[in-house]
Amino acid sequence: MRTFMGVAAVALAAAVIGVWLNSISNSATEISSLPKSSGLAAISFWHMHNQAHVDSLPVQQIDDQSLVFSEARR
Repeated sequence: MRTFMGVAAVALAAAVIGVWLNSISNSATEISSLPKSSGLAAISFWHMHNQAHVDSLPVQQIDDQSLVFSEARR
């Protein structure tokens, strides 16, 4: 019974690794495949900015800590 469970575990691990490797290779080709007719110059900055929907992000207030004062000598 232990031998059967060991073989089944190895077979399951091999199947999971195979599916994972297949999904990685498919997603890498989908991401890197750009249309050959449109270059990077055809994509404008404002078009990318509007697609990102950055207007809905929360505003983060940052304190200005650019000035550092040393302690006065006594």
